[in-house]
Amino acid sequence: MVHPEPLTPDSPLYSNHRLLTAIGAPVPRILAKDNRNGSVLFEDLGDTTLQKYLAGIRRRPAGHGPEGLRVRSSTAWRRIYRQACDLIALLHLRGAARIHPGDFAGRNLLDRDRFLFEFDHFQRHYVGGLRRLKPGPADESMLRAFYDDLATECDRQPRVYCHRDFQSRNLMMVSGRIRLIDFQDARLGPWTYDAASLLRDSSLDIDESLVEEMIDYLCGAIGAGPEEFRRDFDRMALQRNIKDLGTFGYMATVRGLSSYLDYVPRTIRTVRAGLLKSTRYHYFYETIERYALS
Repeated sequence: MVHPEPLTPDSPLYSNHRLLTAIGAPVPRILAKDNRNGSVLFEDLGDTTLQKYLAGIRRRPAGHGPEGLRVRSSTAWRRIYRQACDLIALLHLRGAARIHPGDFAGRNLLDRDRFLFEFDHFQRHYVGGLRRLKPGPADESMLRAFYDDLATECDRQPRVYCHRDFQSRNLMMVSGRIRLIDFQDARLGPWTYDAASLLRDSSLDIDESLVEEMIDYLCGAIGAGPEEFRRDFDRMALQRNIKDLGTFGYMATVRGLSSYLDYVPRTIRTVRAGLLKSTRYHYFYETIERYALS
């Protein structure tokens, strides 16, 4: 890993690596480092992400790209997803206690302010950048009211140590076991954040029966009430998937990486389903549909 700036001993990369190693999370070993040049040599975990691994278990239909991979509730997939949920539970139950005063993970929260920033990023780069739409004053007010309400609801959830991007492209498969990468932004955040990242992954279609089974499994692992967790999960997943649309818009329009647009149709379907599922957000649905989902 090469950083554009020098690294310090208390950088987010090192503090999160220390924390994750201390709780037994399967992160790659650091083999060498040159802090002055911002370079770190990690253990090689290969190039088989969970996304690729699942594609190998069940081949995509002919002629299909990323949209063609559906994760079904088979024995093989259940085993892998239980592993992933066990890892979420490890971070959830043991991570926060290992945060040192001044650590990045404790100072930079996934909170209301962060969620509002991500909604602004979504509106700028997806609504305005990719779709080239500019809401009028009334619609702008409606969208901002929705952003504020959802950000506030997500911020009310109990906080735990979160990886922050716990999805299939950041989970590596090595000898049938999950290894965790891209952890430098890990921090305290809502208790459903990593579960939403995993089970509402914008790069995979996951059967709802498997999602429900894994929520039950995770609730058992962390001692959570399933009804409360599901309510919080739905709201967190909605925020997370809207954020994803903003990321895809940014990558396509600013970075010129059009491959990210492959994930947009799936994410639109997930956001639409999330909005329709909660009566709380039916009032906003027509406006959001007009600017983001049509």
